[in-house]
This record gives sequence, C-alpha cells and structure tokens, in this order.
Amino acid sequence: MPQKTSLFIIFLLIGCFSTCGITHAAAYADRSDIARSSRRLPEREKLVYEVKWLGLPVGKATAIIHGIKEMSGRPAYELEITAKTNDFCSAIYRVEDRYVSYLDVEGLYTVRHEVYRREGRYKKDAVTVFDQVNHKAYFKNLLDKSEKVVDIPAGTQDPVSMAYYFRLVPIQEGRREEFFVYNNESVYRLYGDMGRKQMIRMPHFGNIEVFKVQPYAILNNKVVKKGKAKIYFSYDYRQIPVKAVVEGPVFTSVSGYLVKSE
Repeated sequence: MPQKTSLFIIFLLIGCFSTCGITHAAAYADRSDIARSSRRLPEREKLVYEVKWLGLPVGKATAIIHGIKEMSGRPAYELEITAKTNDFCSAIYRVEDRYVSYLDVEGLYTVRHEVYRREGRYKKDAVTVFDQVNHKAYFKNLLDKSEKVVDIPAGTQDPVSMAYYFRLVPIQEGRREEFFVYNNESVYRLYGDMGRKQMIRMPHFGNIEVFKVQPYAILNNKVVKKGKAKIYFSYDYRQIPVKAVVEGPVFTSVSGYLVKSE
C-alpha cells in the first residue's frame, strides 16, 4: 500500500507515470535534440493540484521549481513535489509526502533524489545520488542506515525529474517518448504516447487546448498492470500537466486537476 500510494501520486499529478517504456540506453543517451536545445524550464514556478477519489476531494499536491543550485559542481534545477491528504481523508489514511530532485540543467538527467514519505504508519526517508558517468545510483535509507547500489542505464531519470524533462519534449501527434526511471530502488522502462490536440474545460481556467499522453510502464520485462492513466498537458510552450485520471482495477477512479499556477 505505501509503495503504490507514493508511486501513484507522483505519476498522477506531475508526469507520465505509469507513463513510459523504452528502447536502449544508448538510444536514450542520444536524445541530444532536447539536451542541446535552447528550451529551458522556468527558474521559478509553483503548480497546485486538487486530488479527488471517486469525485470526492481527498487532498492537494504541489509542484515547485525553487531555482538553480550547484550540485557536484554543475547547475541543476531544484524540484520539489509535496502531496498531502485533507482532514477527511487523513482520518482514514493520512498521506504527507515530500520529494526533492535535482535535474542537471545541461544534461537534463537526475543527479539527486530525496524521498520523505509519511503514509499511514509507514515512513521512509531516503536519498539517492546518481553517477550518470559510471551508471550507478547510490541509495541510502536515512532511517535504518541501509545502503544499496543500483545499476542504471544512461540518462536515467527519477519520477520527479522525468516529469519536468517531459515538458521540454517537442509536441507531436503520435510521437512515442521513451525513458528509464528509477523509483523505489528499481529501474522502470516507461513510455508515453502523445495524442492529438483537443479542447477540455478546466474548473479554474475555462476551455484550454491540451494534448493527451497515454502512459505505460515495464518492470523486469513485464507490463505494470495497476490501472489505466490519462494525462493532459497544456498545448503551449510551458506544456504543464493540467489534468490526470487514473482508473484502478477494482472500482477506483482518482483524478488530479490544476487549480493554481504561479
């Protein structure tokens, strides 16, 4: 339950999570069309989402770009996502999670990922440092002091950095984007198929143009079957995730909507 809850919140609200699939590490590393482009994320940004379960409000999630910091001698975007249940949901199952990631400004890959999870009675505080040159991820649990080294493909992302990286991908109907994403000490093969431009109505923004991404995930050569997701990104230069809907295998529907952008 805790692992699924954490993975779900990240995938639903910011990225393409059950999102994405893959080819080869070499193919990913050659994505220089994006890494060398002039496109950049804003240095400061705050996005707030409302989360509903079966139509009932259960909490909020916030995604923030805090600016550019130096990490291992290189500039990196400092990214933070928090998710918190409201009083109603917390009385049943409380979630108060925070994720911090650092995305290399030039290479557009993750260099550090921090996890601080509070879900029911479950707790996890952990840090993973990524060596993208030698293809290693160094995981450390800050609570029990356990450590682990995980082999990673070239250009590996974490759930947070991948979501922001995706916002720099050129929009093209029928395009398939491919990623390796490290999460919970495992490497997922993720892919997302872009749909055509369409118009949707947002409660706080009115009618806006979007494109839909259909996400998929592969772990240990098996497709992850934990529900179906649809994620809608604004059809403009910011490519902000504005809406996501996840339908679970057992009468579960969770949705997230952008309610505030700064």
